[in-house]
Amino acid sequence: MYITRTLSEYWKNPSELTQPPPEGPNSGILVIQDQDLQTRVTCCFRSCLVTNSSLTGLPLPQNLKLAARFNYGEDDGTRDPVLFIPILDKPLSSNRYYAINRRGKRSGEAPVSGKEEDRVPFCFCLSYVPEAKSKQLDPYDIYQQFEINRKN
Repeated sequence: MYITRTLSEYWKNPSELTQPPPEGPNSGILVIQDQDLQTRVTCCFRSCLVTNSSLTGLPLPQNLKLAARFNYGEDDGTRDPVLFIPILDKPLSSNRYYAINRRGKRSGEAPVSGKEEDRVPFCFCLSYVPEAKSKQLDPYDIYQQFEINRKN
């Protein structure tokens, strides 16, 4: 069970981020961005982008359309629209989230991290971990849980 709190509550009292979720198993806190924070919406050809000058840290609000950027080598990477849901039974200060795909063929599924034991040989003495396919969210699968770190 999730309860809902506003992002401005955490900005006013950051120590609340370390508080555990409410009593009971499988509980968590959803954060929503409220009217106290400044937002700007830019639309072009039916696509809208919400920008927020005050959204510079964690926790991530669940009512905003966010995208995760994945960089592969020197390439600019890809931007995947995802919904970040806080991990059950963890305080928001853990910065751990489930990432749920919002669009495309895999909409509603959760990405999975590759496992070291799935490593495959490549070109003589090299090896790599292949990209794992998204699948239905399993809240107990640690390979579907991601820790978000703030980029300096």
